[in-house]
Amino acid sequence: MIDTAILLAAGRGTKMWPYGDTWPKAALPIANRPVIDWQIHALHACGIKHIVVVTGHLGGQVRAAVSGRMGVECVEHKQPRGTADSLLCGLACAKAERFVVAYGDILYTREDLQRLLGRAQETSGHAALVQPLGNLSPTEWLCATLRGNQINRILGHPREATHRLCGLYVLSRDMIPHLGNHPGLMTSVEVGTMPPLEAELAESLSRSLQNGDPLHAVEAQHFYADLDKPWHYLDANTEFLALLGGNLTGNEIADTAHIDPGAEIEGYLIAGAGAVIGKGVKIRGNLWAGQNSRIIEGAILGGNCAIGDDSVLREYCLVGNCSSIGRRCVIGHAAEFSGILMDGAYSYHYGEYWGIIGRSSDLGAATVCGNLRFDDQNTIHRIKGRREIPLSHSANAAYLGDYTRTGVNAILMPGVKVGAWSIVGPGVILQEDLPNNSLVYVKQEQVRAAWGPEKYGW
Repeated sequence: MIDTAILLAAGRGTKMWPYGDTWPKAALPIANRPVIDWQIHALHACGIKHIVVVTGHLGGQVRAAVSGRMGVECVEHKQPRGTADSLLCGLACAKAERFVVAYGDILYTREDLQRLLGRAQETSGHAALVQPLGNLSPTEWLCATLRGNQINRILGHPREATHRLCGLYVLSRDMIPHLGNHPGLMTSVEVGTMPPLEAELAESLSRSLQNGDPLHAVEAQHFYADLDKPWHYLDANTEFLALLGGNLTGNEIADTAHIDPGAEIEGYLIAGAGAVIGKGVKIRGNLWAGQNSRIIEGAILGGNCAIGDDSVLREYCLVGNCSSIGRRCVIGHAAEFSGILMDGAYSYHYGEYWGIIGRSSDLGAATVCGNLRFDDQNTIHRIKGRREIPLSHSANAAYLGDYTRTGVNAILMPGVKVGAWSIVGPGVILQEDLPNNSLVYVKQEQVRAAWGPEKYGW
């Protein structure tokens, strides 16, 4: 019986800018719960009782995210060189012979985890969850080729491959020598692909394969997401909310919640204590309404939306399908919003926004996010200096980091990203990414002249 898991949540998440500088990816909210909390929920459901979380970058947020979870302990890895190092750190707290290993920034279903565990318990050796690449580029991922139902080769960001590694494994302590003797970079690469100096777990798995140890492959059959870049995060939230909505079978309404008879609700409602759904509200699908949330005064919501505790949606605002609104947020006065609004953020006084807004950020009146390019193409992004054209339609969303503000009539063009602690001033048309700790504003040139009754013949 496998009852132990090690979750690797020490990485910096540099490709997730503007969120990786202020968030560990494992703590990012999906459907208003941290990614790592959804993982723990799935692990517990599959009989995993002891969970070790390896923290590093902004580890306090990870510890806060798992605080109070049964059977979970955290260990800090102060100078991680990569996931292989972090796993060694976690193994110091885990005595089990076989154990689950999961990267902290992935989402998977209980069903696929159960299939992986079942395969591992039927066989000897190690097991890995894999996913067919489909239209994904192999150069973006740690990949594998399969022979039957076993992995026969692992490659880092190759030009060709059939599957990507999902970052979810069942391993045994036989892996320890390959972790301890890690060369500090990925050697399982094609010529010219230039791996970074990082102790990646996939290299240890490759060396184990070369040693003759079997590595069984289990293909993901359900939802899976790897939160590597901002558009992955936005898409994962959308798809996961749709998945959760499809699993609902009825209403769950707290005794102290108030649902006005004049509200129109087309799906199932999960309403926490003190939640209010007011007269004239229209909800066009399933809704999760947190404790003391208030959806009032003609607000209109799409299906499969999650509203956090103590948030207020009012005055004919419009919230799009599969949107997450965090705790203590305000959307009002005919504002339109779709995507992820993190805790404490405001979208008020008209405006139209699609994308992600970071914690405690404020969209000024009539802020507009353009999301359709004249050439009908996806926006070209730069990630760590590399040009990327995402396949996802979320390439054209706008991404505001934590503690940002926009002024009246600011316009955010498709795909722009705004760093944390930054301001986009009134009337600015932002066409390029804005770094952290930046202010951009327009200096208006004015022409003044005399005018009065004499201009009209008086």
